[in-house]
Amino acid sequence: MATSPQNRITGRLDGLEVDLAQMAGLVESQLAEAIGGFERRDISTAEKVIKADLRIDELHQTVERKVIALLQKGPFEASALREIMTHMKIAGELERIGDLAKNVAKRTLVVSREPPPKPFAGVARMGRASLQQIVDILNAYSRRDLAAAKAVWGGDDELDELYNSVFREILLSMMEDATRVNACTHLVFIAKNFERVGDHATNIAEAIYFLVTGSTFTDERPKGDETSLTTVNAPSKG
Repeated sequence: MATSPQNRITGRLDGLEVDLAQMAGLVESQLAEAIGGFERRDISTAEKVIKADLRIDELHQTVERKVIALLQKGPFEASALREIMTHMKIAGELERIGDLAKNVAKRTLVVSREPPPKPFAGVARMGRASLQQIVDILNAYSRRDLAAAKAVWGGDDELDELYNSVFREILLSMMEDATRVNACTHLVFIAKNFERVGDHATNIAEAIYFLVTGSTFTDERPKGDETSLTTVNAPSKG
């Protein structure tokens, strides 16, 4: 019996789903490893995360190739086309999260060789918060759970607020002790990487909304990052 065109499309989409699920699992694991390595000041874990990023890039390229090949077989019904485009969109977001995890690991190699400055714990909290965002949004995607996706989308400002607080703490720490400047500078970038993870979780939430509803968010995206305007006064001497 010949296979119907719709069954062939469904089979190809199932194959994409498997690739994306594998990529999502690896990215979540890499981010968790990067955060754990940072918290433990574990250089060997950081080096492992850096090397493993190549596998994420390979999976991303695999998804892109399959999407292009599938699009060449069109036309598709609207729902199938949304599935295809959402796969490609989410794969791109996951690849960027993998890059951010790698960047955290690279800077961990530096900060782990110096005494931990005071803001270290706050940055670690940011890391755990960003990981929870990714766990929640990937679960929302696997269940096509629109309410859960909206919750992640609306909760990104909480991570931004934590970033604002940590950023100010880092600036104060550098002002108080010039010997901390090197480590604290890397902490600024690590904290920013975690803040960006939250942004990518928000992007995935918007992709899920499009997948389920066929439309885009009309609400203004939550954004509480105020660091571009942050200034702090130098601590008084004596």
